Amino acid sequence: MADYRNVGVLILAVGLLQISGGILGVITPIGLEAMGTPATLIGVIAALFAAGFMAGAVMAPSTIMRVGNIRVFSAGAAGAAATSLVMGLLPDMWAWAVLRPIQGLSIAWMFASAEAWMSSATPSTSRGGVLGFYHVIAKAALMAGPFLVVGYAALQPHAFIWTALFFALALVPVCMTRMQQPLSHQDVYLPWRDFLKLAPSAVAAAFLAGVINSGLLALLPLFAERLHLGETATGAAALAMAVAWIGGMVSQWPAGRISDHMDRRLVVAGMAGIALVAAIGLTLGAGRIPAWTVLFLLAVWGAGSLSFYGIAVAHGVDRARQDQISGLMAGLLFVWAAGSVIGPPLAGLAMATPLGPGGLFAFAGLFTVALILAMLVRLKVRASVEEEDRSNWELAQPTAVTGMEIDPRVEPLEPDQSGM
Repeated sequence: MADYRNVGVLILAVGLLQISGGILGVITPIGLEAMGTPATLIGVIAALFAAGFMAGAVMAPSTIMRVGNIRVFSAGAAGAAATSLVMGLLPDMWAWAVLRPIQGLSIAWMFASAEAWMSSATPSTSRGGVLGFYHVIAKAALMAGPFLVVGYAALQPHAFIWTALFFALALVPVCMTRMQQPLSHQDVYLPWRDFLKLAPSAVAAAFLAGVINSGLLALLPLFAERLHLGETATGAAALAMAVAWIGGMVSQWPAGRISDHMDRRLVVAGMAGIALVAAIGLTLGAGRIPAWTVLFLLAVWGAGSLSFYGIAVAHGVDRARQDQISGLMAGLLFVWAAGSVIGPPLAGLAMATPLGPGGLFAFAGLFTVALILAMLVRLKVRASVEEEDRSNWELAQPTAVTGMEIDPRVEPLEPDQSGM
């Protein structure tokens, strides 16, 4: 229990951060639509957030090395809270287009600071359990956040005040802790040529996870609002997001354990197949089937699509040497982020087609087919890793912007004693 207490303040801080992130994930697309913004531009603004997050992930390690974890987290929290308040004060599409990448960068800094610190403070013997607890708390907070703004109008300032409030509260446990900040270390990089050759299937799956999941989740609140899945727009969006994430949380552990005993590419293809079935049903049934059926299919889609990223990471780790794992996982994160920049604009374009809301899942289904084909082709091209040579599956989500150093499969890096 001591290991959990050591990082409890950091997990609390990330939980508060995720409450705000969950609120923003709902009120941003709904607010933009209330301004009359086309779905295509809503997708572009979501991509700007992802680009800011990606830039923040690139900048964070060197910034932490210069000024320390607490200062980087504090700067990120201040930036995220300030941009949230300005969004409430300036309900304008172009203003939000400027604010969202700044917000993405700020949130990436908060994640980077907390997760690098968590990695340093957690012994490798208990890292798996701590990681699992961390992800459960973070995802529960992400799902709970939108329910705090249920009933508010799309552009009502109260929702943005709640968002800024929780960003500010996330500062309290980080600033008040007596836990020592980690020493800086030299980053381990894996050259791109080696990275791409090491596990092409993992690279393809990570990229398509970014395209499909980030694209769909960015526009899912609009889908829920247009199908009237709740009494209010915020209520419908909160319910749809929660159902999708619950599906993903329920399925990821059994899917991961199954992948320990068979080719992980086949499991990724199988999970994608489950998501494809749900996507087809939602494409054809949007506006035609009862709300409870839509929610059930959303849970099925989440069970398939929101669970395969961690399996793809495990597949990459299976093919990597110990000294390559940290670089591999950082590379997969940035490939996912690149997909997250591309996905939302494509999802917005799909919703602007005659398919309407169903176009969102037509977009997801099309790229899911590409994922299934990529996995099956690679199965033919390259043999499976022998079961005795596989690493154990570990819970992994694309939020650890410092390269997944907290993951128990990664050996702790030696600190740079020079302090540089």
